[in-house]
Parts: sequence; C-alpha cells; structure tokens
Amino acid sequence: MKTAFKKYTVAALALVTIVFISCEDADDNGNIIDPNNSAYDLTETNTDLSILNTALIQTGLDATLDSQGTYTVFAPNNAAFNQYFTANGYANIEAVPIAELRAILLYHVINAEVTSDLLSTGYVKTLGKDEEVEALDLFIEATTPVVLNGSAHVTQADIEVDNGVVHIIDGVLDLPTIATLIAANPEFSNLETALLQQGLEITLSNTNGTMQDPFTLFAPTDDGFQALIALDPMDGLTNLQDILDLTNLTDILLYHVVGNERIRSGDISNGLVIDPITAGTFSIDTMSGIVITDAQMTQANITATNVTAVNGVIHTLDIVIRPM
Repeated sequence: MKTAFKKYTVAALALVTIVFISCEDADDNGNIIDPNNSAYDLTETNTDLSILNTALIQTGLDATLDSQGTYTVFAPNNAAFNQYFTANGYANIEAVPIAELRAILLYHVINAEVTSDLLSTGYVKTLGKDEEVEALDLFIEATTPVVLNGSAHVTQADIEVDNGVVHIIDGVLDLPTIATLIAANPEFSNLETALLQQGLEITLSNTNGTMQDPFTLFAPTDDGFQALIALDPMDGLTNLQDILDLTNLTDILLYHVVGNERIRSGDISNGLVIDPITAGTFSIDTMSGIVITDAQMTQANITATNVTAVNGVIHTLDIVIRPM
C-alpha cells in the first residue's frame, strides 16, 4: 500500500492547490472563514477526532475544512486511526508520510453536503484522485449502519457544521483498488466469487505496475451472470456453479480486463476494437448506447461507466462476455 501512494504525490499536491483556490472569497482574512463550527472546528472540539485533527494540520487540509465550501466528511475516529497504524506498521500519525496521509484524507471528503437521509447505495466521487487526477470513487451501502467500501461503518451520522456535514466512521479508508470497489458492491457478488476462486483479485489489487496495471475492467453484474445462464438453454449453464466450474473461467474473466490502460468513456468511439489481457478481441458500437460484441457475437450493454480506482477504471456490463 505504501508503494502505491508514491505514485499519487503529484496528483494529490495539485488537488490541494485546486481546493484552496476554489475556496477563495472576497474577505480580508486570507480567504479563510472562522465560523467556529466548521468541519475542522469539530475535530478540535471532539476528543475522539484528535488524531484526525493532527492529520489535517500536518497536511494543510485544516484550512480547507475550515474554509467556505460544502463538504461531506467521513471522519475516522481515534480507534480507526490506531487500527490503521497497526495494519501499516506506523507508530503514530507523525510516522505516516505526508503525501500518503493527504491522499487518504482527501478520499474521505465529498464536495457536497450529503446527510444520511440523502445517502443511497452506489458509487460517489470523492476529492481523492488517481494519478491522472480523476476523482476516486467510494462505494456507499445505505444500510443501518451505513457501510463504506465494505469495511468502515458510520458510527455517528449527521453532525451539522457550517460548511457541510460530518459522519464519524470506525475505519480509515484505504485508497481503493479495482478489487476493493468490486468487493464492496453487492451487485458484483458473482464476479467477486469468480475472481476469488481464480486468484484474480490479487491481480486487480495491484498498484505498482508489475501485473499490467492500470486496468480497465468491463464488469458484469450479478444480473449479467444470470443473463449468460439464460442465453442458451442448451449450453449446460443452469446456475452460477456451472459457470464457476468452466475450465476456461480464467480466460473468460481476463477477457473482461484490458491491461496497462485506463479506457474511460470519453476514449470509446464507434468501432473501437478492444484487446484484453487474454487471447481475442471484442468491438464496441456507440450508435445506440455503448454496446460490446464479443467473440461469440453476444452483445453486452455498458450500463455504467468510469468508476475510478487508483489502479484503473470499471465499466458495468449487463451480460458476461466470452472469447472463442
């Protein structure tokens, strides 16, 4: 995880500059407001957020969360930070590299006020960035309690502050890999099962460029797996286990993955031919929606695009595609 953060130092520094500029106003006090009830003020007055307060000061983000703006802050409590230190081999907050710490903190902030009654299950863009300075996604599961990226829970919601709202959470969110964002989303449970079975979640967790990352993943939902099962009554696929038992399952899964490239929706044009990690290609038609035609002439619709992780991009499919 420490290796991954080195790649995002420049992007994170650029983002902080943008955030400070966006917070400027016409006052005479250095463009910083002093409402005594900002998101930053809360970290000063709430003793369970004292480590977060120190982290904000160390990274210069105290000024951001004390300034004009509208933010939702998912604020890790002290126990969450102590867990993070133990898991990553740090003695305390001062031992965490500033670039790493800044990148993590920005990933805990949304540039809008979202109270618990407005939270819905799905991906949201954060102030965290990948190395191309694209906003990283966070998966919110609007259950009771609310769960973030399948790991951190909201323990205290809806603390209103003058520049937004703060939700206290019980875990520090790591910058998400593709594997993180797939595992967090219940709509990808079948894909997650298949990736785990074939050992490919390790590949899709990689961030140091040694396993063909960054990736573009065309990710079939659970409904997409069911669509494959229903496609041909004569092919012997009657349930998920039949798919998991396929001898070429690894090739099928890697047929959904492009290596060494982030293909965003803006890069897709009509007739584009995609060359995935495994053998074979598939084409994309954009005349009516975004439609993939695989090697077996099955058509799949891309139903959501540009879910962004630190090591790539996810697009959602409504059916599993296959090589020859």
